[in-house]
Parts: sequence; structure tokens; C-alpha cells
Amino acid sequence: MNIEINAVIKSTTNFSLLMHNNHKENIEAVTKMALQFLAEAIGQCPAGLESSSNRDIVFAVLGFQYGAVQSAAYVAGLDENASAGITEDVVKRINGMDLESVSKILALMPMLAAKEYPPIAIGGKAIIAFYNSTTDEEKLETTLYLREILHQIDES
Repeated sequence: MNIEINAVIKSTTNFSLLMHNNHKENIEAVTKMALQFLAEAIGQCPAGLESSSNRDIVFAVLGFQYGAVQSAAYVAGLDENASAGITEDVVKRINGMDLESVSKILALMPMLAAKEYPPIAIGGKAIIAFYNSTTDEEKLETTLYLREILHQIDES
């Protein structure tokens, strides 16, 4: 995929200000932010996304979501177990999926990340850019990355 992310991540300093000294509060903050960002990103996508049976689209959407949550958890300083729990919870809630389905799909994501699957990296960068955005226009721009990924899949 040849997606250019126009919003270069200035720094994660602003994002880090969100985080608290309390581990539980960090988990809650990351979960809340991930749900907000992903709901807005999915809201910018074509209707019917939730019922798509196209495997490429399903993996792109879930990879984008995985990358976003993992990146937010990493910046918040959360460990791997906390990150995995947040990712499972957010993906389950945002997609209305059962735990078994989520677990099966998320089990594949570390392998895809190791192979540098583009939607994972793009999701990770987009959520940080979303949080660091100073205007609503900048926030909207970061939520359009998922739609661009899906557009490129449709064209191929």
C-alpha cells in the first residue's frame, strides 16, 4: 500500500500528558481514547463495512484497530498483558464480536506486525496523530486513513 501519512507525529509528549501514575487509570484512559478514535475512523468508512465478508477488508480493519490500540498502550507505558487485554476488549466492543472470534483473529496480529502489515503501522501512527491534533479538522484527517486503506483494497 502506498499511503502517505501527512500528519507527521510531532511528538508523543501531548499523548503522554493524558497518562496517569496509576496503572488502572492508564488502562481506562487508553481504552476510552481507542474506542473514541476507532469509532470515528469506522464512522468515516463506507456503509456496510461491518457486514463485509471480504477477507482483505476484514484483516485491514482489524489490523488498523490492533495497531492503534497497541500504539496507544505502548506510549502509555503499559505492559504486554495490559495491552493485550485492552486490545481484546476494544476490538470486541467496537466490532460487536464474541470473545472467541476476537481471540482467534488477534492471535494472528503479532505475526502480521512482524511482517510489517501496513494497516497495523498506519493505525498505530494515526491514533497518536489523532490525540496530538489541535483542531477538529486535523482529527478528522487522521480518521480518514482507514477509509483510504479500504479504498486501495477495493481498487486492487
